[in-house]
Amino acid sequence: MGGDPGGTVYLIGGCLAFAESSAVPDLGSRLVNSRRLGVDQWRRAQFDSQPDGSAGDLLLRWGLLDAAEWQALLRSAALDALLALAIQLTQTPAAAGTSFIPRQAHPVGSVRLDTGWAWRHAWQEAERLARYDVGPGARLRLCGRDHLVFSAEAAAVLGQIDGRATIRELAWRNGLALFGVMDWAARLIQDGVCAIAAREGREGAGPRWARPDPDLLRQVLTELRQLS
Repeated sequence: MGGDPGGTVYLIGGCLAFAESSAVPDLGSRLVNSRRLGVDQWRRAQFDSQPDGSAGDLLLRWGLLDAAEWQALLRSAALDALLALAIQLTQTPAAAGTSFIPRQAHPVGSVRLDTGWAWRHAWQEAERLARYDVGPGARLRLCGRDHLVFSAEAAAVLGQIDGRATIRELAWRNGLALFGVMDWAARLIQDGVCAIAAREGREGAGPRWARPDPDLLRQVLTELRQLS
């Protein structure tokens, strides 16, 4: 699918096998920036699995991930990408051209989700989040949090909300699911903790890397439900 950000959906036997988009954190970013894996471990898995293998298969074989965690990550990443594509279509439906390439498989593995359910879920979430003006390029600002209690891990992400960082950037730099951060942002807006500082725009839409605080972000992956 073309347009901005565009993406690729992989189908096997009519089922959703995987999906990816430049708007959402890739698998390596999710694992490394969340501190689940070291960058050297991920790079080695990528290198040693070439040309025909999967980095995930090696990580499973080495005991660094278990099968349930890897499948959950694949599922989360695929649904993340569909959500990004659904948001794109709700904003500029005529700008996304679609082409089909037969017999092309993604090497990471397969999640085998019902395609109709997955797309309906992505579309419903895109429409729900749009009611709060929450999208990948939205910038958040804090309004106050005296009446709410956050864990240290969630507070670490809140500390990065400065009116300049986009939701997409918060997801990338912390290794979180884009949907998880957008859903969290919508709930924070409902609670009066955050507000939208700027509308989405093309300018500055690409992720800008920033080094997170490793001490505060050790458990942030769990706190923000990045695998849900």
